[in-house]
Amino acid sequence: MTRTLTAVLPLVIWGVHFFFCYAYAAVACQRGGDPAWVLGAVSVLAVGATALLFARSLRRVCRQGDATPALHDWATLVTAALSLVAIVWTCVPMLMVEMCSGPASF
Repeated sequence: MTRTLTAVLPLVIWGVHFFFCYAYAAVACQRGGDPAWVLGAVSVLAVGATALLFARSLRRVCRQGDATPALHDWATLVTAALSLVAIVWTCVPMLMVEMCSGPASF
């Protein structure tokens, strides 16, 4: 069970980050706040946690002396890499679009 949770944890981090970013931005903008600092801090934490999981799994896969890495080590490595890309991709709108700007009036 622990191995499965370790392999899925990067995807859970990305999912929580994704949900939090969009939910917090919606609530903060509705109340007239600026969500940029909080979203930036949460994104840095999510990237850091996922990068640690990636480094740990990379170390386990590339460890010298073992015959072949286990499937769950490869799965953790791949899901961590995928999650890093997904977290950065989630942050792209924060960098490109002005936060809390409503629809353009015609």
